[in-house]
Amino acid sequence: MSQTVGVYSDRSDLASALRQKCPGKTFSTDSERELARVIVLDSDQSPLFDNPPRKSLVRIILGDHTQRRNGELVIDRNAFLASPLGYIDFATDLADAAIHAAQLEAEVGYLTQIHELMSMVEAKEVSERITRTVLNILGFARGTLFLHDPRLERYVVSFSNDTNYHETGEFLPGIPPDLLQRALSSGRFIALDREAGMIVMPLQFEQDLIGVIKVPIGPTDEIDEETTSSVSRYLTAVTGVLGNIYQLTRSRDLAMRDDLTKAFNRRFFESYLDEEIERARRYGSVFSIIFLDLDDLKMVNNFYGHLTGSRTLQEVAKRILSAVRGIDKVVRFGGDEFCIILPQTDSDQAMLVANRVKKSMTASAFKLDPGVEISITASFGIATYPTHGITKDTLIRQADAAMYRVKATTKNAVGVATVEDATRPIVNS
Repeated sequence: MSQTVGVYSDRSDLASALRQKCPGKTFSTDSERELARVIVLDSDQSPLFDNPPRKSLVRIILGDHTQRRNGELVIDRNAFLASPLGYIDFATDLADAAIHAAQLEAEVGYLTQIHELMSMVEAKEVSERITRTVLNILGFARGTLFLHDPRLERYVVSFSNDTNYHETGEFLPGIPPDLLQRALSSGRFIALDREAGMIVMPLQFEQDLIGVIKVPIGPTDEIDEETTSSVSRYLTAVTGVLGNIYQLTRSRDLAMRDDLTKAFNRRFFESYLDEEIERARRYGSVFSIIFLDLDDLKMVNNFYGHLTGSRTLQEVAKRILSAVRGIDKVVRFGGDEFCIILPQTDSDQAMLVANRVKKSMTASAFKLDPGVEISITASFGIATYPTHGITKDTLIRQADAAMYRVKATTKNAVGVATVEDATRPIVNS
């Protein structure tokens, strides 16, 4: 619509004369003229002289209008109709210059904001600033920014002022994959879906999808081409800042990994379990932890050497990871002991997971070298929040006690903690 000239007149001769004398131009006399950057106001449109359409940047006013303001050309009607093309070309150039100046001003503003964002160290603070700026450009009040968390291996809320949003634990909460793909493939990194009731804006840094902004919309909400372009330019400018935060988060993630098995390490376990307890307490949900200790790994070290023992630990970690969900966290707790943190999982479901891991470990021998095959089993102990404890130390102690009850009896089985810390019959499968 930036190339369309809006015509406001109650007389039919104006529009027909303009179309005849300016064949290369597009003129609108219907509702589309409300979006035009250049408009012609006939002398009979006096109410619009003081209250012109909001989108107009340059107004050609025909007749005697003495109170000229910025962006207005006041011309005698007959003089204009005698040679309208020159006036319209000038008005169009003036509108283009105004748009270009506004874009440059916005770019300067983006650079200033980037400088300010780079001085911020907290991802939530940066996320709030970016989200509120996007909402301001769009003209909407509520939105949520999700950032990828390498520790959790899913997208989590970094900032939200949307009171209708609720944490679900999904990989990318509440965003249809096809809508996200449409936004990514659009080249503008923005997609609107009325059926889904949202605008989606992916944040891509190099080849990584580091985040997504989600803005709820109503059935009549609209965004025009100019707004879409403004949002795209802004997100292109600031995504690099979020990318730097993402890279820093990934670096921290590497520091949270065990060098040998690539499972999470004890440092991660301590902080993540605190977060999971707080999340479960806040939302009234449950989660479970499984402790497992390898049976007789010392015999493998003594017979084959510690190098083979290390390779056995690597294979164990692979098999555990293959038997759990993406949101479950596998931790090398120490030595030959592992822990699995299972969000939104009760004791019965944790039992199924433990037996699935047990089956994965014993399904076939570990073929570590030609002629070297090792069979390894583990003893498992389960504790569930809040059934078996509401503090980190209590949950760890209960799961550990359940595991050692198994290890002291049958081995290669699964035990569940009890509130009374009494021995529960061990479930074999």
